[in-house]
Amino acid sequence: MQVVRLDRRWWVAIGVVVVVLVALVYSWVKRPPAECAPVQDLLAYNQQQSEQIGDGSGEGIPTVADVAAYRAWADGVTERANKVTDPNLLATSVQVAELAHRFVDQMDAVRVQVQTRAPGAPPPPAYFEMTAINDQLMAKLKELSSACGG
Repeated sequence: MQVVRLDRRWWVAIGVVVVVLVALVYSWVKRPPAECAPVQDLLAYNQQQSEQIGDGSGEGIPTVADVAAYRAWADGVTERANKVTDPNLLATSVQVAELAHRFVDQMDAVRVQVQTRAPGAPPPPAYFEMTAINDQLMAKLKELSSACGG
């Protein structure tokens, strides 16, 4: 029986094929499940709007334009949350949408309450509620991101 010896080029080619196959299998295994697509869309939308609104709004008292921009953001979050079909992700997505709308409502309340306060007065109660809602919202967004490999 005769042993077949492969040329060095064949060994290199075999090595390249093995590396490519391992990379393909790894990327396929690490890919988030299909049910995460709407969640990833929601998270991407939130990130994009956060950057866009953050660039356009100033610090301090929210304006009517700020509230309108945030309301459009909350509506967009709700629209995307309604596209989530996986039961495990749906509840959290709906909570994110509800928190987004509650955040905007409190932002508008802050805008109104600040107008009736004396200069230098402490922030109105709605400000603290808005901050608490924001913390809850960030926690829920983090849950979604963790669940879908974000």
